[in-house]
Amino acid sequence: MNILGIDVGSTTTKLVLMEYKKIVDYKIENIGVAVEEEDILKMVSEFEKQYSVDKVVATGYGRHKITFADKVVPEVIALGRGANYFFKEADGVVDIGGQDSKVIKIDKEGNVVDFILSDKCAAGTGKFLEKCIEILKIEDDINKYRSDRVAKISSMCAVFAESEIISLLSKKTPKEDILMGVYESICNRIVPMINRLGINNIVFSGGVAKNKVLAKMLEKKSNKNILIPKEPQIVCCVGAILEADRKGF
Repeated sequence: MNILGIDVGSTTTKLVLMEYKKIVDYKIENIGVAVEEEDILKMVSEFEKQYSVDKVVATGYGRHKITFADKVVPEVIALGRGANYFFKEADGVVDIGGQDSKVIKIDKEGNVVDFILSDKCAAGTGKFLEKCIEILKIEDDINKYRSDRVAKISSMCAVFAESEIISLLSKKTPKEDILMGVYESICNRIVPMINRLGINNIVFSGGVAKNKVLAKMLEKKSNKNILIPKEPQIVCCVGAILEADRKGF
């Protein structure tokens, strides 16, 4: 049976097709909750031109937009199951989404044991990082920007942190140093959540996980093993399919 998973995140929409628990194909679109069901149906029809689709599973921030789904899986549960699929040794997940950050503790089967959700402030989210990159006017590969110096960004509020960045730019502080400060600010929000849950082998999922410099800093500051799949943006989608298949349609 071919199962199509659709993960409507706050900034991107991911589609994954699996057959017998193996990934057949996937697609990532840079359209988040603004996407309409009609647009999603068009994406599905593109898959159906190449493959047969037997069942559809929805997950993510905008999962309830997909009214034609056969099953809906909450993203926290999906992330746990997906992390276990990619790394059997994983006991936790860090997912820095566009609107929130999640740290999840899982057991050896990928069942969620506990989790912490941080969604009260944009700081520490993908949207915060995106805004900072915009202020810094960085348009090329973000992984090129790294420094041994870390500019201090003391505010834990996204609005005030942005003001600090503008102030640092006015003082001719190098972009690389400021960006390292942004990464440190994000890590300072995530690490206490990791420590609170007591997890050690952590799957880093979502688009932010593609930021190699940030991932390395998170590993260093947390002193934990950070595991990143080849395509970290499909972890939730894969997990939703596996969870739906496990429970039966």
